[in-house]
Amino acid sequence: MQPSTDIIDSHVHFYTTDDLQRVAGSLPYALPEPHPLSAYLDRLIDAGLTPNLLNNVHLSILPDSENVFASFVELQSLQARNPARYGAVRLVGTIKADPDYATHERLAHPQVIGARIVLHDAAPHTVGQGRFSDAHWQAFYARLRPHQHLHVYAKEAETNLRVLRQIPAAIKVVIDHLGSCHGERGVNEPAYVELLTLARQRGNVWFKGPGYRTSTDPETCARFAAQIVRQVGAERLLLEASDAPHVGSAADGTPYHNLFDPREALRFTDQVARHVSAATQIPACQLLRGASGLLAV
Repeated sequence: MQPSTDIIDSHVHFYTTDDLQRVAGSLPYALPEPHPLSAYLDRLIDAGLTPNLLNNVHLSILPDSENVFASFVELQSLQARNPARYGAVRLVGTIKADPDYATHERLAHPQVIGARIVLHDAAPHTVGQGRFSDAHWQAFYARLRPHQHLHVYAKEAETNLRVLRQIPAAIKVVIDHLGSCHGERGVNEPAYVELLTLARQRGNVWFKGPGYRTSTDPETCARFAAQIVRQVGAERLLLEASDAPHVGSAADGTPYHNLFDPREALRFTDQVARHVSAATQIPACQLLRGASGLLAV
């Protein structure tokens, strides 16, 4: 199935060769290919897709989010040069959630909608009490503006749960990849059940796609999305995202970039939404982007 020609991408990463040179030689694996905003837009527009709203999310391998701020300038330049081609694109950004980096000045940028904690495969025991609730973090939380959210990524449901327990109840939270990157454990994994329960109790926690890191099988992924809908609410789900440029590997070792490009990732989210819609009778379009108000500035 083809995604709509009018799209949003609630999770994408834009960075250049210059950004990658800053970390060259410091990673335990090969650098990814550059993924500049202009090339991404041109591929989609040339394919007949119209990107209306994009969220450039902090890239974990970079020491800061200067690439996010640079993308704002890049889009301004593109729109000035060719308003007919790029003028409809709106770009927001999610910066690094570090108490020292996410200053008042950076959070005050009119296109910054939140900040991201990246934990990857961190084991639950590494998130001890106080890791995200000491005085430095409390000062950071106080700097977040009412429309901004805290974005959390961990592969383990229990790790996400332990982080969420330390975040002040008034802070909006967005949890990546449907809350778990272990689709093989199923939706009844105890930590996952607790995570959804706490999300429902707080009333201000959203779960975001695209979901292929949960499972590359759309039906398996849809079971997690449907559980979120049932336990937390359809208004707390935002599926339409590409997570381009698709770094990392699936459970069977297949590199994600062999399985997805932005169009394929958006097609995947469309398939997931249709499966969930069939199970819940909620329109697929609502599941894809019904919570896109999170990206508003």
